[in-house]
Amino acid sequence: MHTSPVILVTVAAISFLIVVPIGFLLFGMFWSSFPGAEGYLTSQFIVEAFTNFNNVKLLSNTIIFSAGSAAIAIAIAFLLAWIINRTDTPGRRIFDILPLITFMFPSMLGDIAWTFLLSPRAGLINVALARLFGFSNLDQLSQINIFGFQILPFNIYGMGGMIWAQSLSLATLAYLLIGGTFGTMDPSLEEAARMSGATTRQTIFKVTLPLVSPALLSTGALIFMIGVNSFETPTFIGLPAKVYVFMNAIFEKISITAPPDYGGGTALAFISLLLSSTAVIFYLYTTRRLRKYVVITGKGYRPKVIKLGRLKYLALAFLLGYVFLAVVLPIFTMLLMSFMRFYSVIGVNILDLLTFENYAYVLKEPLMFRSAMNSFTLALAAGVFTTAAAAIMSYVAIRSRIKGKRALEFISALPVAYPGMIFALALIWTALFVFRFIYGTIALLILAYIVVFLPYAMRALSNSMIQIHSELEEAARTSGAGSLSTIFRVTLPIIKPALINTLVLVFIQSYRQLGAAVLLVTPDTFVLPVVILHWWNSGLLVALSAATMVFGGILVAAVMVARYVFKASLTF
Repeated sequence: MHTSPVILVTVAAISFLIVVPIGFLLFGMFWSSFPGAEGYLTSQFIVEAFTNFNNVKLLSNTIIFSAGSAAIAIAIAFLLAWIINRTDTPGRRIFDILPLITFMFPSMLGDIAWTFLLSPRAGLINVALARLFGFSNLDQLSQINIFGFQILPFNIYGMGGMIWAQSLSLATLAYLLIGGTFGTMDPSLEEAARMSGATTRQTIFKVTLPLVSPALLSTGALIFMIGVNSFETPTFIGLPAKVYVFMNAIFEKISITAPPDYGGGTALAFISLLLSSTAVIFYLYTTRRLRKYVVITGKGYRPKVIKLGRLKYLALAFLLGYVFLAVVLPIFTMLLMSFMRFYSVIGVNILDLLTFENYAYVLKEPLMFRSAMNSFTLALAAGVFTTAAAAIMSYVAIRSRIKGKRALEFISALPVAYPGMIFALALIWTALFVFRFIYGTIALLILAYIVVFLPYAMRALSNSMIQIHSELEEAARTSGAGSLSTIFRVTLPIIKPALINTLVLVFIQSYRQLGAAVLLVTPDTFVLPVVILHWWNSGLLVALSAATMVFGGILVAAVMVARYVFKASLTF
């Protein structure tokens, strides 16, 4: 089959954009000076990265943070999926909209909210506990021992707080990924166990859990990889406590240290990339094993629910508890703080501090307006170009017969292992050495977002493209249509729903993205997540709360427009 030169050139350009920056990232480890500046080759940074004992602690912290949050998120997701899809818990289907709710708010909302709730000096929960026990200040809470341990006042700043916030945030994503497994699993196997005298608990551990273990393992590997790549939680919760993982350590070396330590930060980025790549390989291995666990056949498959009896109310309590902790409490906290004149909860009546001044300040602030426009422009451009690039790459990978197609698939999957911030760092080295004219412009941010979200967009579009039988395109070519004409008149109209869905999802994720933007923005290209981080560092807590709610409001509007105007389903 003949492939249009336009498509081949586009594929080559995208491959260049993916591969070359990583080459410059490797080069940056050995360059003695700043990106684009005069210098010489040296092994100083990479030798120090692999011999500095502090980096062993950095590696262990990253693994503990990623593995701990992944384990808790998977445990929560398993219970959510089992209760919602397999039991008779009352009202369980209402909770199936949780994945959609999380898309409506910025990713750092939960992190900031938990600092307001569990700060050891002024956390709302700690203040409430102090008043409950009749104490006049939070330090007196330390007098309370629970089972011989001093755990009060609660302190969100540290490894435990990072794992807590991250696991609550990622549990919904884990549920979204494994929920379908429970919904399509043949219930006859569980029924056979119960008919043999097994209790509900024995059935879960001896039948259900082994059947879904490959899905849990692959999802766990993906959540672990997201933890390695996470920037928001380590920055908002880890940095104040001087708890470092790779992402916030790299950020500190490049954006906080004066002068910036680009060589040291780049060397750490390389080690982080190795860890992330290992997680990706394990993830790909586990997903290949999923096909060995096929339990749906053509023999009378009919899903049934498990009757829990009185336990269904305990299951309902678990659902309500998770929704309260992961969704209601963080959003309510940010909403409350956004209406306060200043952040203070000790010795004051909160109702006396309520005001609309924060929203007036945010809506009148020129930086906020400019960054909102930049965020919208960037997200829209990233959505359009990423979707177009993913459609072309998917078409070539699935439909074409060109040589090297497997290599193309491998190249397009490479960004899965790239944390957004690390690829942004790679683009800094590339731009300042190769195309300096786009450095500091929104175009560089668009390029970063295209690469970061390309693998996920390709996954969504490839699934739809595989379902199109080749005879439809063959009929068009038999009628005299060229390669491009066939694509625009046959293929694209058929996958139009998937294209819209992918565009909207990339738009939302781009609007929420902080890691890929934080190193690339300039005063003229500030985006909303970076403004919120800037205000956090400046101590403008109530202003950033209002900004976060405005940010979330814009995303809510985008989601509603996508669902009701473009009929986007919003699922990857």
